[in-house]
Amino acid sequence: MEWAALKSNQGRAVYNAETGDLRVKFSGSAAVRHADIPPHVYQNLLETNDPHFYYQYYIAPSRVSPARRGPISMVSYGLKLVLLLAACSLLMATDLDPGHGGIFEESQLRSN
Repeated sequence: MEWAALKSNQGRAVYNAETGDLRVKFSGSAAVRHADIPPHVYQNLLETNDPHFYYQYYIAPSRVSPARRGPISMVSYGLKLVLLLAACSLLMATDLDPGHGGIFEESQLRSN
């Protein structure tokens, strides 16, 4: 696969027709990978007079983010989970009615 120049000469693209993977690189930015791009979308990107607009509107939403999850990211998610569980436990442990120990009789529920 070879990089093809876009019409504006501000970017390049390479497409794998077998997998539908597209890599696009505009000047001043890193190459970005996109998955499941139909062949006609790649062809239109090559033929359009404004490839940057076409890219932003039709292709950018299918961007594949890097699958790298570092240890710091996992620690962050773990900490958030612990805080969420602690908050839920705190909410469940609070007394609803301290006079009755949080227990309501059936008659009290009907009267309200």
